[in-house]
Amino acid sequence: MAPNFTKEEMKLVKLKDIAERVGVSISTVSRAINNDISRPVSEETKQKIRKAALELGYKLDESSRNAVGNSTAIKRIACIVPQLLMDEHPYFSKVLAGFHKKMEELGQPPAIVRTCEEVCDTEKMRLMLRETKVQGIVAISWYDEELFQLIQEEGIALMGVSLNDERLSIPVVDCDRILSTRAAVRHLIDQGHTKIAFIGGPAYSKQMESEERFVGYKFAMLEANLELRKEWLMDTRWNVDRSFTLLSDLLGRLPKSEWPTAVFCASDMLAIPAMRAVVENDGSIPEDIAIMGMDNIDVAQYTTPPLTSVSVPKYEIGRVAAKSIVDYLDGHFPIATKILLPGSLIIRESTNFSRK
Repeated sequence: MAPNFTKEEMKLVKLKDIAERVGVSISTVSRAINNDISRPVSEETKQKIRKAALELGYKLDESSRNAVGNSTAIKRIACIVPQLLMDEHPYFSKVLAGFHKKMEELGQPPAIVRTCEEVCDTEKMRLMLRETKVQGIVAISWYDEELFQLIQEEGIALMGVSLNDERLSIPVVDCDRILSTRAAVRHLIDQGHTKIAFIGGPAYSKQMESEERFVGYKFAMLEANLELRKEWLMDTRWNVDRSFTLLSDLLGRLPKSEWPTAVFCASDMLAIPAMRAVVENDGSIPEDIAIMGMDNIDVAQYTTPPLTSVSVPKYEIGRVAAKSIVDYLDGHFPIATKILLPGSLIIRESTNFSRK
């Protein structure tokens, strides 16, 4: 007979406690409790796990247990996004739109959406997991080492979107930003540019130097044997005001003869204020400075001049992420997978000027 736990004590019971008692992995416990027939657990181990769960006061969800393994089983998914990206950001709104649409097509309920600020510590994260009973979490351009560990310890499937880094051992869906940036910078080099600046922001590691777009920019520059001048590498921390200020300050203290002739911006949202900085310093685009963006948000075609950009398949990334997390919960991916969708260069007037 299971011991009498208080309600609060029962809430604190974790899948890892069951795993430690039985001597198996957390994922094995999760599959056994949910009766996951796509990656079955032996009946003997399953009974040991269920016995340990009852002894520890773990409340078994019978409806969920019977549903998992069925291709139409309901999957409770949460998307966690930084607040900065939730405020009608044109890139991430498209990603979420694609995600929600694919979930609908799969017969799944809409994903629960939370900002990372709402689950910023272990107590808040545990409360969210407890209240929503989510089975999977999609981290969209958000990373927290401690909370990622907590999520995995609780037996929750975890997937990253726009969070591609070799050090992460979770499934990821993203654009191949290194390859796309290299192609973009090569376009500028083919136009005759040798003095190319970079405007971007940090990766989840808090360092711009490890961010994919900077890596792609650096690769292309070194490949062409071009100089990376420190003062031309501008870290905005993804703040649009800083993009305008940093480039404006650079141009304001240099004669035009010493300006960079092109700027690669890690997003269109950073490129648009950079364009204004050029104009307000009496520069012409693209004659004095060519401007290149990334993401190809809808407004890029309406800037003056229209902005050259790398088209990132935002909607498709969301759709693929939804299908992938559902498949992952069904046990179709035994190991972490990485899906990188290609970007494409959209050339417009902001770079359409040859210096050869």
